[in-house]
Formats: sequence, structure tokens, C-alpha cells
Amino acid sequence: MPVIDFALTLPEVDPERLALIGMSLGGYLAARAAAFEHRIAAGVLYDGVYDVHEVMAATAGRAAAMPGGVEASMAQNTMARWLVRNGRWTFGVSGLDELVKAAEAYTMAGVADRVTCPTLVHEAENDQFFKGQPQRLFDELTCQKELISFREDEGAGEHCHEGAVFLFHQRTFDWLDTVLAG
Repeated sequence: MPVIDFALTLPEVDPERLALIGMSLGGYLAARAAAFEHRIAAGVLYDGVYDVHEVMAATAGRAAAMPGGVEASMAQNTMARWLVRNGRWTFGVSGLDELVKAAEAYTMAGVADRVTCPTLVHEAENDQFFKGQPQRLFDELTCQKELISFREDEGAGEHCHEGAVFLFHQRTFDWLDTVLAG
């Protein structure tokens, strides 16, 4: 809310056309913000995230089940290494169990239906972090909404469409132009 308050003090900001775009974990954070901040005119969840805890718990479980446990998993798997290291830093915790516990509150369950602004949810065909989560979030939204799936054959199938940022921009800004035109 303070960010919106500040944005509204800027003369170049149109208070009727504020858009919030959240990338990666920001796809959860932006959805959460839009559920409680109704001055947002449009939201883009790039990609949509429904339940961070579910992802953390599943990753921790797979890592712990590997021979050699979490440390061996992190040594062999860049996704596990990044998720654990970045997650501990982001959440300010020192261990994996603490990380999983800290992520429990990060869910859109019981909150998604509070989003009232038109919302664009992106999903990547091969998302290695949040596979299936954009669709779950989209299904829970009750506002005006659209889901855009980015495919591998477009070069856009990876997490946050890193192989096709221009395509992401084209689709996102075309949608925003349409939604904010009125």
C-alpha cells in the first residue's frame, strides 16, 4: 500500500491505470498484493504462483530422500541448490526445515477470490519451479482473468519465459493496452 501511495504522488501516474507485474515468486506476491490493494487496475502474474510452501516442501522432500541427503542434492542439482540457498536468504532462515516452515503462510488458498482487478496469469510449459501452479491460481481467481501459456516451440517454455522475453512483452502489453483502454 505505501508503494501505491507513493506512486499516486507522481504527476505522470494515472491513478486509474496502475498495473502491478510480479515475476517468479513475485507472481505470488503480486497476486497477494492485489487481493488487498484495490487501487490496482490490472495485475500480471508472470508466472502465477498458488502455493509456495507446497513447492518448498516437495523440493525439500526430494532432496532429503536422495542418497547423501540435502547437501548431495544441492551438489548435483542447480535447482535444489538455488532454491535452498536463495530461499534461506530470502526468508532469513538458516536451515531447510525452517525454510519449509516459513513458507507455510505463502499460499493463495482462501485469498485468490479477493483479487478484484483484471488479472493476466502466465504459465510456462516446462516451468521447473512452479509447474501447474499458474493454472491452480487461475482457477481460484473470480475476477476478470486470462491465462496465457507459453510453449517450448516458441522458445518460451522455461520459467518466466527467459528464452522469449520479447514474446512475453508483446502478449503482456497487448493485454494491458486492451484492459486499461477503458
